[in-house]
Amino acid sequence: MNILTTEPPLTMDSFPAWAAALVDTLELRLIEQEIGADYHQWLVEFEGTRLLLCYQHYLDCAWFSPLSEQDQPVADWLAGRWND
Repeated sequence: MNILTTEPPLTMDSFPAWAAALVDTLELRLIEQEIGADYHQWLVEFEGTRLLLCYQHYLDCAWFSPLSEQDQPVADWLAGRWND
């Protein structure tokens, strides 16, 4: 899991604006959004690689989750860009 730094801490209500800024900053393409009772999950794409941008209220964190194991390096690289 690629934990993403957030300041201030995220909430269910603040995630969409924060995530929109992350998508814009990292030059991702937003494909789809899903919201549940305690989570947000956005399907994003970066240069042909699809990832899930996830937020879980009970874990109190956001992270990138690659759709396939071979995409893990891209998720790691993007998380590193955001966290630096």
